[in-house]
Formats: sequence, C-alpha cells, structure tokens
Amino acid sequence: RWKLTKAESEVGLFMLKGFSLQEIADIRNGSERTVREQARALYRKAGLAGRTELSAFFLEDLLLPQTN
Repeated sequence: RWKLTKAESEVGLFMLKGFSLQEIADIRNGSERTVREQARALYRKAGLAGRTELSAFFLEDLLLPQTN
C-alpha cells in the first residue's frame, strides 16, 4: 500500500519493535544516518509525522473494540 522498499520495511519493523535508530543500524550493518533517511522516507510515503504515528497506525486496530 505504501510502496516501501525492502530496507524501509525492515527499518519500520525494527522501529515498531522499539529499537533505536543506532540499534537498527548496528543490526543492519549500516549507518545511523542511512537508517534515519529510510525512516523519513517511510514516514513520507505513509503520510505520517513520525514514529509515534507509525506505532499508532498499527496499534489502533488492535485496541479498538470489535463490532460484530
């Protein structure tokens, strides 16, 4: 839906898991600057303001009452 690259998707997943940008860079054997740019690209493509909105996007459906 957001047409993320594989790297942007991986960075997003690690951010949702609570890793810092430096930790993500270490895991991916890259630089923090690169991870920061990938995160910015993700936010731009998704129309989100940052990490908080990214988390809220996925948590909202889990926390809303289920209607039948």
